[in-house]
Amino acid sequence: MLAVFVVTAQLAIAAHAPDTVFACDALDLTVAITAKGSSVPRLAAPLLQPFDVLRSGSPRIQYSSARSSMVVEHRFTLTTDRVGRFTIPAFEARVGPDRVSSRPLQVVVLPMRARGIPTVVARARIDTSPSLNLRATDAPDTVFVGQQATYEVAVFLNQTVRDRLRRNPTFYPPEMQAMLAYDLPSPGGGRRERVGSQCFDALVYRRALFPLVAGRLVIPPAQLVYSTGLSASSLFSREESHELQTDSVTIVAVEPPASGRPSEYLGTVGDVRLESRLDSLRSRVGDPMLFTVRVTGSGNVKLFSRPVVNVPWAGMVPADERVAIDSTNPRIGGSKEFDWVLTPRIAGEFDIPPVRYGYFDPAQRRYDVAVSGDMRVHIAPGALATADTGQAEPVLAIRTRYGGPAWPPLQSRPVFWLTMALIPIPAIVGRARRRSAATRPVRPHDPMRSLATAPARDAVALRRQFVRALAQRLGCNPEDFTHPGALERALRRSGVSSDTARRAELLLRQLDIAAYAGVPVPSDTAVREAAVLAHAVDAEALSRSELPFWVPALLLALGMSVVVSVAIAADSAATHFARGVSSYVRQEYPSARESFAMAARTAPTSPDAWANYGTAAWSMSDTALAVLGWRQALALQPGASDVHQHLELPRSIGPSAPGWVPPLPRNASVWLFALLWGTAWIFAWVSTRQQAWSARNPHAWVGRLPLPLAACALLVGLGSIELETVTSGTRLAVVRRATSLTSEPAIGMDRGPGLGTGEIVTISGRRGGWTRVEATEDRAGWIPSSQLLPIADRRPPRD
Repeated sequence: MLAVFVVTAQLAIAAHAPDTVFACDALDLTVAITAKGSSVPRLAAPLLQPFDVLRSGSPRIQYSSARSSMVVEHRFTLTTDRVGRFTIPAFEARVGPDRVSSRPLQVVVLPMRARGIPTVVARARIDTSPSLNLRATDAPDTVFVGQQATYEVAVFLNQTVRDRLRRNPTFYPPEMQAMLAYDLPSPGGGRRERVGSQCFDALVYRRALFPLVAGRLVIPPAQLVYSTGLSASSLFSREESHELQTDSVTIVAVEPPASGRPSEYLGTVGDVRLESRLDSLRSRVGDPMLFTVRVTGSGNVKLFSRPVVNVPWAGMVPADERVAIDSTNPRIGGSKEFDWVLTPRIAGEFDIPPVRYGYFDPAQRRYDVAVSGDMRVHIAPGALATADTGQAEPVLAIRTRYGGPAWPPLQSRPVFWLTMALIPIPAIVGRARRRSAATRPVRPHDPMRSLATAPARDAVALRRQFVRALAQRLGCNPEDFTHPGALERALRRSGVSSDTARRAELLLRQLDIAAYAGVPVPSDTAVREAAVLAHAVDAEALSRSELPFWVPALLLALGMSVVVSVAIAADSAATHFARGVSSYVRQEYPSARESFAMAARTAPTSPDAWANYGTAAWSMSDTALAVLGWRQALALQPGASDVHQHLELPRSIGPSAPGWVPPLPRNASVWLFALLWGTAWIFAWVSTRQQAWSARNPHAWVGRLPLPLAACALLVGLGSIELETVTSGTRLAVVRRATSLTSEPAIGMDRGPGLGTGEIVTISGRRGGWTRVEATEDRAGWIPSSQLLPIADRRPPRD
């Protein structure tokens, strides 16, 4: 409203302000004074309550030499948080004794403008001291993995600090780990909020966060750096730098519940819809078509998983992915498209089954399945290719004869290592005997030989030698023959004939009578009879190392049970193998692959079953399972040339690439080790049989061979261990589908080099559900374990 000038001879004053203003908004008040002469009038301001003065600058003076007058203009910036009709009292101008007053002003203050208040502003507690405030908040505090959490930071400026700012403040957002972040638009620019008797401008910074892992995630404090002048009236006053920090913010991320998960769930969190389309509804056998599935909705669109699409009458090859993110709304959303190259194999009219896509809706706290519509397509028979178009790739040949399971490697058998350990014993024993020959005590007399030298008429000596000879042969104590009939029973238990046992018992009793009676031997032929009986017993008695009958019988029974069980398993595997061959010949590749898979499950060490499993998978355009089957076959049969040729179809594998297998017969290096090891100890044993070694001995070179041969055997053995590790592939895996490596084991980390479908990689570490792999061309990084098919698992994966 414009005040009426109060005019005197020398002085006039007028005040101007808007009639209406909103609470907490700025109100500009102007006071103009006109005076004659050169004296500058003074202004007396009244009490402006309930208004607060935000700014009152220096007066502006304009001189008019023609009229010898001046105009002095004063500006005030006011604000209030109260609502109603208020009166601004009159201002008074003074020049010497002259005084003049303006008319009072009427101002209507309306309620503060109704605007949406960000969460951080609504929950903030502001310090009303004349300074700048910084507050941060997150909402909500607990979310599911993959659910959006909004992070907000608000900067509160009162008018005093705003006037003293020399430049815009610098805001440093915190670094957020294990989360994907998207910047959100500011909620309508700066906001003015009322706190007590002061009004603040609120500047809000917002980010949408998506936790990638479960656990307690801490967001470090945000920082704000600003500079203010020590004086608000001068632009050239000294500056003072300030730094503010928010409190750290904690978000608790939990995994979606395990109960109620549909089989189609692949880890997507959000609220999604599904659409599918085909670039053409008419095609021919062999002509590729582009099939696209579009997933739209809210959530972390970048991490939406590729749906599972199965079209039994066509081959499916995954192609491109496209992502479109909409971050203009507080809730992040968008769409992600997945492409497949669909190649029909059979002519006719077919339905493309609806695609089912499982997801978890965090708002509803439940799982759901999005379903796309179905489509019907017409596939015409394929035309024959002309001569200039080249030839179609022929169907790969398979193995038609089942060779049974492969024998385990030699080094895995305890008998092999026991044999290798026993080979050195003859040489070691011979060497020990030779060294101790000089100090070895005289060998006791052989009782059998001493019978011939026994005194002819000495009954005591003859009896002693006869009993010792028999006891040593039977492996018992000579005192066991003291009782009558004991010798005959012992001889019969040892397998001696009844006639020889009876004659030996009779001779022993005669010698007992003569020895205890102190009379000579009753017959001159007793010595000769004793020697004959001793040699007869030695020839007829069983060896002490001979096993009883029940021992070989038990071993035979165990062996027969093992043979029967192996035969039953082999028969079952052979049946599945024959069914697979029949299905493959009829070009029923899914049925053939399943039959070969059953054969491999029944006989995991069958190279024929694994080789045909890989070939059937290749015919179904499943590169990953094809490479898995062929590589398993090479682990069991490294020298198979047909499998080596098939494994080169997806990509060339050189000696430096993971998965390479040297084309050598299995156990060749182990047999070479055994040959060198046995030859070395045979020469060592032969050297112990020589009486003396000298330069003149023609066989002296034999003693110098064992050490070099043993050293070569050890080197070959170490090489065999490394070769078996490379061949078996215990640290190798096949990539299920094309993907990219990540620098850290978490979704959304920096993307590294890519891996192709069916590529063989080396496993170098594991952490939770992630596996670190290494590939050719110095590619290394982390990949989800679900994307790998370990070669160490000798079981075909189930669909």
